Amino acid sequence: MSQLAEEIIDLPLADDLNAAIDEAIRLSGGDARRAIGALIRGQRSIQDAVGASVSAGYAHRGLGR
Repeated sequence: MSQLAEEIIDLPLADDLNAAIDEAIRLSGGDARRAIGALIRGQRSIQDAVGASVSAGYAHRGLGR
């Protein structure tokens, strides 16, 4: 995960999502596309980490089957 993605993902949301959005864009040098890209890369890293921690048998069977 990139340094920017880590910084953006670690932003506190509290009750003010707009402030977190503004801060993510600020951290990206004012470039909204760069901020979105960092968020997507960070999300994929988190998904990969979670996917790696779930057992193959559980993932294969799924929930409610």
